[in-house]
Amino acid sequence: MRTLAFLAAWALLPAAAAAQPIGGNGGTGMAVLRACATAQLRASVLSDTSAMMHRELRIGLANVSERACAIDGYPAVRIVDERGNVQIAAESFVTAPAPRLFTLAPGESAAFVLRIAHGDGAIEYRTAPKLAIVPPGGLSALMLALDVPAAPSVEVTAVLPAATWTARRAL
Repeated sequence: MRTLAFLAAWALLPAAAAAQPIGGNGGTGMAVLRACATAQLRASVLSDTSAMMHRELRIGLANVSERACAIDGYPAVRIVDERGNVQIAAESFVTAPAPRLFTLAPGESAAFVLRIAHGDGAIEYRTAPKLAIVPPGGLSALMLALDVPAAPSVEVTAVLPAATWTARRAL
């Protein structure tokens, strides 16, 4: 019985796909845009500022591949020690600006902001030498060598086109 249901559904697939194209130019020459894979991206620190026991890092993600890809959402960020053990995970997400789907063409960059509250002056947090960054939709981490405090309050914003952050900074 299951086999018959599967075969009936399989027979309907081409008709359903032809009836409702997914974006593109009406069904001819369409390409499916996939989420940016970790291997397509390179991470770098675009800015690093500190004030009043807070540190704010703008992290860039550049598409170093030859294919465009899509980004939508928040990265998973972990502060890791020398052996790769997770010390702190960003579990707080800043809701503004809101995440949105966009295309990252080859050579283009996106960015997000990582905020770390590292004390009240009475507590000294040890530093960890790496950030592990999993892009939205990614399955593995980009490792970024960077000494950051392993503090318990870590926030991350959505990944947006790099120009968005440049425009926000100018305001």
